Amino acid sequence: MLSPQQAGAADELRQSRREPLSTNSILFYFAILNLLLGLGSPAGLPAIPIAYFLKDHLHLGPLGLATFTAAVSAPVYIAFLFGFFRDRFRAQLGGDRGCLAIGSAIVGGCYVMLAAYGSRLAPLIALVLLATIAYMLVIAAAQAMLTTVAQARLMSGRLSIIQLTGYFVPQFLAALAGGWMVTHVSARGTFLIAAAIILMVVVQMLTSADPETALDMSPSTAPERSLAAIARLARHRPLWAAAFIWFLWNFSPGWQTPMFYHLSNTVKISSAAYGVFNGLFNVGNLPTMLLYGLACRRAPLRSLLLWGTIIAIAQGPIMFFAQGTWSAMMVGAMGGILGGFPTAAYMDLIVRSCPVGLEGTGVMLSTAAYAVAGNSGNVFGSWVYAHGGFAVAIIVTTLATALIMPLLWVVPPAIVATREGESLEF
Repeated sequence: MLSPQQAGAADELRQSRREPLSTNSILFYFAILNLLLGLGSPAGLPAIPIAYFLKDHLHLGPLGLATFTAAVSAPVYIAFLFGFFRDRFRAQLGGDRGCLAIGSAIVGGCYVMLAAYGSRLAPLIALVLLATIAYMLVIAAAQAMLTTVAQARLMSGRLSIIQLTGYFVPQFLAALAGGWMVTHVSARGTFLIAAAIILMVVVQMLTSADPETALDMSPSTAPERSLAAIARLARHRPLWAAAFIWFLWNFSPGWQTPMFYHLSNTVKISSAAYGVFNGLFNVGNLPTMLLYGLACRRAPLRSLLLWGTIIAIAQGPIMFFAQGTWSAMMVGAMGGILGGFPTAAYMDLIVRSCPVGLEGTGVMLSTAAYAVAGNSGNVFGSWVYAHGGFAVAIIVTTLATALIMPLLWVVPPAIVATREGESLEF
């Protein structure tokens, strides 16, 4: 039995969890969550060690490695289904925090199993695929929670930056740590470290205050049927416009394989320099994302999208200035700097455009669009590069980005008419 002092402390803790969090607490909550999820993702910290393990120990060639990646990444292409599952069954799973705890526990369990049985190809494929499926439920709940809080608290701009930072920073840290871990940590140790990171999400869900506290999460009418929810999603024009803009922005056929071959074969930079180039590109996004965090509270989203798209169009042509190692480094940093502001603006648009009650489906639709755009753009860009060279691939990339401009006029004016902190009416 608890003493009176212990009971009083427990009551105070429960009460603190019911009280709405401050703005800074919300930003900190999602910053920690997204950092843990980014590092603990199957595509995060374990990715580079897994690739080297497949190449050096299981002796997979390029085609085998590409096939493995395609197989375990398959759930990402249907990410919106995981979002729909969250929207329909979140109450039965204990809310978003329950989804996060359950899914993270499964991912962590898969990593522990990989540490024990991941030395053979078949168990490795099965467990990484299961971890990816569970992770998609986790990311659906996390992004839907962020979207719900962003819409209710009128914080779509700053929380969009937090969400994107949870991608770029872990990618940078995973690239640095992953390469080091290949030579200093065994595959078993890598999986156990990844398990410890993702299981910290379970700890956060069980011990921290709920950012959705004081939000009206209960429907005012009878529960919506699945077909009715799908029909409402199909009619929600703002989301489809935002998803298509996101697709075009991430299509970028000249920025993946063509850039790799151009920099390594034509510019002739080293593999180490190419790694630095990618690191600078990822880190370069952060300053202008932070700048967006200031701008979104001072200017309406319409203006930010317009200027962001103009900046985005300028990103492609700067690749022509990469003529040597040092100029390539400068181009990598400048490419990231030019990309940060429009990326934040487009994510802000997605967060604002998600329909109420279908936040998971809406935000995961953008995740699917990102995956399809990246892979289809890479294949198409490789074909363009093989037939027309790098210059044509960059021109096609620039034209694809320019197509975003007319799409901005398709977005309903009410979505983009306000600054962060002002109510949306649509």
